[in-house]
Parts: sequence; structure tokens; C-alpha cells
Amino acid sequence: MGFLETIKSTLDNLPSYNEVNLVQAVQSLNLTFNEVSKYVTEPKDLEYGRNVIYRSENVEVIVIHLPSMAKTLIHDHGLSIGCIFVVAGDFLNVLYKLEDKASYPIYDQVEEFSQHEILVVKEDTIHMMYNPTTSPVITFHIYTPPLKGGTTYPSP
Repeated sequence: MGFLETIKSTLDNLPSYNEVNLVQAVQSLNLTFNEVSKYVTEPKDLEYGRNVIYRSENVEVIVIHLPSMAKTLIHDHGLSIGCIFVVAGDFLNVLYKLEDKASYPIYDQVEEFSQHEILVVKEDTIHMMYNPTTSPVITFHIYTPPLKGGTTYPSP
């Protein structure tokens, strides 16, 4: 079975779409750089490459490529939850929060993630991924339901 077929089979057969099952699914895929690197795209309109490699009514799978010193926009994921597996590299996950009725999120904290670690994305996660290193970062994302209605925020 090919890589995309394995992803489809694994994700389409989850008993329920919750945080625990998503993390177990990504762990069961035994992701390798060689498999995932075939789906890495170079940046076009953003600082990073973004490639949706699978989508169903329940899940969306995305491969992100953060070149050296690149960052994502500050964003949330709408009503989606998910997990991010670090295929290669090290990055900083800069977390933000909304206070009261503020229209712009304020800085909360920074977490460091390295190869083979998993970052869980909750419904209220507002973050920016930043690669402060000279090496590229490749991450594998699974979201449920598929991303829709998330908010991006302008840089401060």
C-alpha cells in the first residue's frame, strides 16, 4: 500500500475524531522524512510551503515546509482540532491568547519542538510556527474537521 493510501485507510477508519485518536493515528503512520519529503512544496505567496495531501469530510492532512528563518502567519484553526508531527528540524511554537474582547491576540508563551515530537492543536489554539534555524523544518498536520473559517492575524 502506498503512502497516501495508508494515510487514507488509517484516517478513514478512526472510531472517532478526537485528539487521542489523531495522535495515535499519526504515531501509527511511522512517518519518515523520505516518505513525507515527496510532498514538500516550496514557498509561493507565503514564507512557507503548504501542501494539502489528503482531505475527506472528516480530516485534512497538510505538509508544511518552513525554510530557514521562515514563519507562518499568526492564526487559529477555526473549529478544528489537530496534531502536528515534526518530520525534520526544530521550530518554535509561539502561542497567543485573546483577552476579553481584544481584536488582536497578545503573546502568551513559546514552546520548542524537535524532530519526532507531536504538537496538539486545540480549538482555542492561536499560534505562529517559526523556524529560527539554518535548516528547513518539515511538519505533518492532521486536522478534524477539515480547516474552515480560521482567522489569520496581521503581524504586530
